[in-house]
Amino acid sequence: MKLIDLLAAEIRGSAAYNTNVQVAPSVILWTDKLCQWAPALPLLQAAMPELIVLGEYAPEKKTGPAIWIKCVVDGVLPEIVLPSDRTPIVYLPGVERRDLRAIGSCPDALKPLAELQYRGCWWIYSNSGRDWTVNAFLVSSNGGAGLDVAKDEKAQQAMLRVLPEILENEREELSNRRLEAADFNKLVSSDPVRDLLSWMNDSKSCRERWDASRWQALAGICETEYHFSPEQDGVLTAAELLCQHQGIWHSVWQRYTESCQHYPHLPELLLKVQPDLAADGASYPAINASEEKDLELSLQQLLQGGCDKARQSLKTLEQRHAKRRSWVWSELDLAPLAGALGHLSQVAEKTAKVFSGSDADEMAVQYREQYWQADDQVLKALACPLPASQQVLVQQVLALIYTPWLDEVTRNFQGLVRSKGYPGSNQVNEATAEYAVAGEVVFFVDGLRYDIAQRLNQALQHLGDVRLSATWAALPSVTATAKAAITPVHDRLTGRTTDRDFEPSLLDNDTDFSSYYLKKFLQEKGWQYLEEGDSGDPTSNAWVQSGDIDKEGHVKGLKLAARIDTLLAEVQERVEELLAAGWRKIRIVTDHGWMLTPASMAKVELAKHLTETRWGRCAVIKDSVDSGYQQVGWYWNSAVSIAMAPGACSFKAGQHYDHGGLSLQECLTPVIEVRSTQSPATSATTSATLSDLRWLGLTCKIQAQTASESVMAVLRTHAADAGSEISKRKPLKDGKCSLMVDDQYEHTSAVLVLLDEQGNVLAKLPTLVGGE
Repeated sequence: MKLIDLLAAEIRGSAAYNTNVQVAPSVILWTDKLCQWAPALPLLQAAMPELIVLGEYAPEKKTGPAIWIKCVVDGVLPEIVLPSDRTPIVYLPGVERRDLRAIGSCPDALKPLAELQYRGCWWIYSNSGRDWTVNAFLVSSNGGAGLDVAKDEKAQQAMLRVLPEILENEREELSNRRLEAADFNKLVSSDPVRDLLSWMNDSKSCRERWDASRWQALAGICETEYHFSPEQDGVLTAAELLCQHQGIWHSVWQRYTESCQHYPHLPELLLKVQPDLAADGASYPAINASEEKDLELSLQQLLQGGCDKARQSLKTLEQRHAKRRSWVWSELDLAPLAGALGHLSQVAEKTAKVFSGSDADEMAVQYREQYWQADDQVLKALACPLPASQQVLVQQVLALIYTPWLDEVTRNFQGLVRSKGYPGSNQVNEATAEYAVAGEVVFFVDGLRYDIAQRLNQALQHLGDVRLSATWAALPSVTATAKAAITPVHDRLTGRTTDRDFEPSLLDNDTDFSSYYLKKFLQEKGWQYLEEGDSGDPTSNAWVQSGDIDKEGHVKGLKLAARIDTLLAEVQERVEELLAAGWRKIRIVTDHGWMLTPASMAKVELAKHLTETRWGRCAVIKDSVDSGYQQVGWYWNSAVSIAMAPGACSFKAGQHYDHGGLSLQECLTPVIEVRSTQSPATSATTSATLSDLRWLGLTCKIQAQTASESVMAVLRTHAADAGSEISKRKPLKDGKCSLMVDDQYEHTSAVLVLLDEQGNVLAKLPTLVGGE
């Protein structure tokens, strides 16, 4: 990792906060009384586009006085746009923390910034409020680079003189040796290719921050080795030579393609190079930009034709543009439509045939073998980071080639259910019957559709013996009905004609089934209900629920596609924690899938007077009258008649995401079994439960319940990663323990972990270092 990347990560990391007890800081304040970091400002602002600087008014450089900075932070200056996904960083050269803390004596020029300290956070070296000096950052192993820097005056002066060059170096290249003045000076001319690319990336700032000797050294090397004069020929000539990458310039081009992210402005220069007719677009961004425009126009044009013609056009376009995804411009996000096209062409291929079968089970086999990939590619196409206008274009193409296929396949499935019956009517309880007697976690993930379960299945393969199978959801495919059907306590439930919102009631009275009764009945059966952070006793059985897929689908609609991988990563992390705690088998189950359409689902009319309850994809029909739509019996009571929306339609307008209907996407549900192949720990029977956690300054006081005196407590940044520990391990005594944390981790998100003798995680609880 380059030191500039490490520095950026550490500064941004100071904005970490506990969402349970805090609001997000609106700004990160970075004081630098000695102005040591100022010489590296161009590099710092290139690496952190959210960085704004206190100084003379120069908005083009994101620099200005205090009142201007406050306006930028509050987002009231439309001409200054900071990255929306980053916390603004305010660099304050010549200012120290106490200048703002002492509001009464705060200089007038700084007073507009004083209040930011109460809704922001600091990037500081310690609780004393000291600035992060360059030397402190380079030598510190906690929040810094952990390098060995000589303390003599010459070394310190050289270090500050070549600060930008230091930050552009990899940490590994500077580690494991003592850095003297000579080592820093060698950085000036040790890598002429890097200097050449840096100059091409931002010639003005390089000339401003480089001393005469460094510039003269580069100029001489360019004339003798690269056959051009930087002063006489300029950057455009260098850009032409780079695009041609002939002779010695080939090595410069290779370096650029390997580290292109470190030269963010270079493509702007290269775009000015006019390619000849025989030029290769792989090295000329102008050709790539032209191809992107042509692709956008072609996609707009194919919307004018029919579905079959559009599929053929996508195939032809893919043959032309696929190679662009291997170009460096794709890595730099300069070919986003070429990336989306790869998924669109796959959707076109997978949906070319509308499949059916002799019954619903046969359709399910075909879907599991290949057609799930159509849904997966749709999600990936929707997840591509595109400008808003191009996102709409992709949605329109998908609506043309995917939605009609989805509608026809769903109608085929519904027809088979009408004539042959729904296989889930007698298979749901078979899945629960297979729950192990002991030693198994049943991990419920709401809305884990079969195609994204394929992604999760692949991500879990390294954990042991992992197998993906499928079953059917209880009808209608909504959480209230289908989740209850797969719980270990389903035999305590029934359905009454008076039940509402598809929620079953208790068998022995008409009380609605709720989370309270789920926990109560699990306990009566000898099952554990594990809250977030609990690991439980691996010799018993446990029910775990996590994941916000369905919730985010209802809230975000089409934007769910871009969140899938993040949501699955959270599930994977929880699985890893449970395995680390000693569980040998985890069964991941779900209640239902969902339907996601690129355009709003077509609305079909259903008279309100016919319905007791009406959702988007299903509705309870009064007195089982004929609604004109396909009707099925409620899983919990077949006397309750439920109308199903036909095809990919909805009883409500404006729906992109919904479930409850009768489709393979909603009803065919995955089951993932994870069996650990590691030898079970000898202390797997040890259990512990966290009961209290409090912070006194930087001391974490905990209390837990455990029958063993060998349980250890530790704080980590990642629960299952022993390498992320930020405190010493300490044993629990009478269930109590105090852990001390270095002040560099103040306000850092962490996890309190309880371990057995073998290091297995017994319990965990997220916290904020120093938080209340």
